[in-house]
Amino acid sequence: MGPSTSVKCYNGYYVNGFKFHTQSYGRFKKTTNSGVCVKGSCYDDNERDYYEMLKEVVRLKYLGSKCKLFLFKYNWYDTKREIRVHRLNGLVEIKYTSRLHGNEDFVLAQQCQQVYYTYPLDNKSSEWWTVIKQLLEVVIILTWVNLLKMKTM
Repeated sequence: MGPSTSVKCYNGYYVNGFKFHTQSYGRFKKTTNSGVCVKGSCYDDNERDYYEMLKEVVRLKYLGSKCKLFLFKYNWYDTKREIRVHRLNGLVEIKYTSRLHGNEDFVLAQQCQQVYYTYPLDNKSSEWWTVIKQLLEVVIILTWVNLLKMKTM
């Protein structure tokens, strides 16, 4: 059997150690959890990471089974023409006013990594945002250290 014709939408979803919120849900929150990066399949001149803000979290349920599939919906920033990568430090900047045209609006939630966007230090009115990738490894290491401390007490 295939997927059900009805879907359920959520304001957020926890996946890959990251807590994601939709852009509209997180608009008035103190922290931003809607920035997303999906890695390109290989790295050459034609493949790169894709960036966006999370628009929707959609759950598909398959008929006749307990299988559920979570998808994230986006309108991607144009990383084919409107991206800058600084050679010295590898810092990535995207032009947030430029959109990638196409019909690939959904990705599997498991493919996503959390990122944050900030203005360049020298120009807050810029239409370019600097991409800051969230480091999950730091959270895992700190949790492991805290677990070890608890066992020795």
